[in-house]
Amino acid sequence: MIQENIRACMQTLSSKLSSETLAMVKRKIENADDRIAEEIIFAKYDEPWMILIFSVLLGSLGVDRFILGDVGLGVCKLLFGWLTLGIWPLADIYFCYKKAQHRNLQRVMQILADHNIA
Repeated sequence: MIQENIRACMQTLSSKLSSETLAMVKRKIENADDRIAEEIIFAKYDEPWMILIFSVLLGSLGVDRFILGDVGLGVCKLLFGWLTLGIWPLADIYFCYKKAQHRNLQRVMQILADHNIA
């Protein structure tokens, strides 16, 4: 892949993946074709910073879990989160942020796997 496409992919992914996984993803993208760059850039990703804001402001209502697609955990958090005296919503700030990054990594890896990039 040409450097311009690699740079564009990494710029797109820099706020959506953890810093630990960016280097690994960059190595895989460097071995990919240029046509994959557009697919990676325009894929739908979760915004970890938005999940973080929802977790801080509305986490006790389970909104962060609903956004991530964990409806069951969202309902449980809404109904029973108060039983933990705020510990569950507080700890879930970290876990929801990390889950958003992990889901983004899975999306990138799936795009690369669809094009047989190991």
